[in-house]
Amino acid sequence: MNKEIYLSDKEFYEYTVHQIEREQDLVNTRISWTLTFEGFLFAAIAIAVRKDTPTAIGELFGYIIPLIGIAVAMLSLVGIYAAALSKDTIKQRWTQRSAHKLYPPTFGSRKISALGRITSYGIPIVLIVSWFLLLICLSFAA
Repeated sequence: MNKEIYLSDKEFYEYTVHQIEREQDLVNTRISWTLTFEGFLFAAIAIAVRKDTPTAIGELFGYIIPLIGIAVAMLSLVGIYAAALSKDTIKQRWTQRSAHKLYPPTFGSRKISALGRITSYGIPIVLIVSWFLLLICLSFAA
């Protein structure tokens, strides 16, 4: 049986707030994991390109580690974008209800939301660019 569940305006408001907080928590977790993992990769690359590391191993890891770093940062960026899409859907559903004018705003304006997302998107993008630059530098140094 397919019973449709109707939430009161207050329940829907609380659901909306909870879902937005949940998505934001996921973004924070993704960024934290990414920064932790990328930190280990930067430490590993520092070890791999040392002068006392055998050349073949240093060259191999000098290319593999940045590629892993790029992949992880890109995956993080995709997850962050997915959370943004989810939040946008939640916001649309809330604003479609007539009661949205009776409750405090559950989220900021489009401009505020866009500004708030700069860091979430910016961190993985900076990491991707950093890894590409490192790959280029290592290519010229070899």
